[in-house]
Amino acid sequence: MDSPSALAATGVAGRAETATPGDGVASSRWPIGVLGVPFENVTKAEAVARIEGMIASGRPHYVVTANVDFLVRARRDVELRRILIEADLALCDGTPLLWASRWLGNPLPERVAGADVVPDLIRAAAARGHRIFLLGAGPSVAANAADRLRKEHPNLMIAGHYSPPFSDLLSMDFADISLRVRSARPDILLVSFGCPKQEKWIAKHHQRLGVPVLIGVGATLDFLSGRIRRAPAFMQSHGLEFLYRLAQEPRRLAGRYAGDFLHFIPAIARQCWRLRPPPRAGHPALRGVLDTTSRLVRRPGEWRPLRVRAR
Repeated sequence: MDSPSALAATGVAGRAETATPGDGVASSRWPIGVLGVPFENVTKAEAVARIEGMIASGRPHYVVTANVDFLVRARRDVELRRILIEADLALCDGTPLLWASRWLGNPLPERVAGADVVPDLIRAAAARGHRIFLLGAGPSVAANAADRLRKEHPNLMIAGHYSPPFSDLLSMDFADISLRVRSARPDILLVSFGCPKQEKWIAKHHQRLGVPVLIGVGATLDFLSGRIRRAPAFMQSHGLEFLYRLAQEPRRLAGRYAGDFLHFIPAIARQCWRLRPPPRAGHPALRGVLDTTSRLVRRPGEWRPLRVRAR
């Protein structure tokens, strides 16, 4: 497995190379690499503006809202790692990632959670006439979310919604889903299949669907439908939202959260260590390293090297 510092360098370089000035969505700031995933150095408002630029371009883009679980999975799953690196926009959906960026010495401006970005996008879509399609989540969740959104935003154009039967990624009926989506002609497709299924499905099909923006939104449709309540604002701002979610679904989330943090904390510690500043001249760690006028030799039968003047 590649080192975290090498992955970070690869991710940042890859994101910089894939920026397309013609889209009007390229950022003037370099992404920030955390465990090899290049997160966009943007605020929530800037992220919404970037997505609106993608819609205006008319070309297919996909957005990921990555949290700790994404990064832990990506360290084991090469395909998911590639998808996160190649995303047109990777947003920091987790306060621990915000903290990690500060520890690494290159802080992200703020947490940009999918559950916060999507409501702002919906308000912007209602004002600008953009069409939205809701795909995935549990039975009736997408339909309930669509009903609530129509009541809250009378001008919002819900192009369609569909919750396909549960199946693994390769068994999904893409032809049926594609027909529904393409006939609806949405500007934004919100996909809720869960990680990594939704990211892999989006990366595989976004070019063929021709939708300007596809976003993997996870539990956001559950929040919009009212099936699951979000944590209070003070818990969100202090990085405690995971405790609220854990209390809601302990059987499903307890093992995941424990495993994620057991992998994430040591991995971040290693990246911090590898990215630490080099010692200054005169530091004990550099003694003998910067001295180019002598060399170390080992005499036969002796274990201790002897320093001799170089000729």
